[in-house]
Amino acid sequence: MAKSEDTFTVRCKHKAVTAFFPYAVWMERDGEHKMMEAFFAAAKLFDSTTLWHPIVPFLPALFRAASPQAVVAASSNVPWHRGLNDASVVDMWAVAISADTCTEEVERRVVDALLQIASVDSLRPYITTDSWSWLNRRPTLPPICLGRSMGTKKQIVRRVKELGDVETLKSYLMLVWSEWNPISSPQSLAEMRYAISWDLRGVEKRVHREELVNHLDHVLKQLDLGLVYFRHYNPWIDEEGVQRAKGQYAKLKGYCMGWMRERRRIRPFRWSLTTICPYCYHVCSVSAVLTR
Repeated sequence: MAKSEDTFTVRCKHKAVTAFFPYAVWMERDGEHKMMEAFFAAAKLFDSTTLWHPIVPFLPALFRAASPQAVVAASSNVPWHRGLNDASVVDMWAVAISADTCTEEVERRVVDALLQIASVDSLRPYITTDSWSWLNRRPTLPPICLGRSMGTKKQIVRRVKELGDVETLKSYLMLVWSEWNPISSPQSLAEMRYAISWDLRGVEKRVHREELVNHLDHVLKQLDLGLVYFRHYNPWIDEEGVQRAKGQYAKLKGYCMGWMRERRRIRPFRWSLTTICPYCYHVCSVSAVLTR
């Protein structure tokens, strides 16, 4: 069924595909991986809510039974924002990503899931520092990526800043600043500007700002390719979204460039020295003006 070219034939059986997932979990746990591969192949044809929402109440039990590979594979498809408020699922996910073999596909799924989990206010506090560090791997995310589109919320920007790690902050910004999606809100844009102004200020962080500027140059160049190019990969992108993204990323580049052009102001200051004059043997005051 997963290989069928008739997508209607598959979509009309979404309940059967949903019910198939627990069976695939148990088979995969016993070493039979083909069932899980067939499930995910069929799952690509469904809206995530339609397919996964009936499974949400059983995810804690399924994640306990599943192998780390199955948990990681499912995590980027699970509708974390659809009432999944069990923190134990985040803990099991964190254990799974630390145990799974690290490949480019695994990195992509982990970062996608991480940003989705972070978008849920009730789950964000349970993301560990080790889990956040996956951002530093900077995998290439696909044009349609729910995690990236949800991952620019103001609260997420603020949480990444609170980690106090400049490398993680830079990696996060480079992942969510993409031609495939604009920033979610003016509040998020303001929070990013604040991060640039305070967390990435100073001469010692100039190289980080330069990387961000280079990345934004690439994003803006991609946005000039036009709507036809974008709709080839993502049919839901519209002209309004492209133009909004252009304006937002141009502003962010300006913020980064502003700090790159920072210079220490030349400020005169005066000092004075009171000493005994060797010529008249009186107390004299010597003053000078220096600049710094």
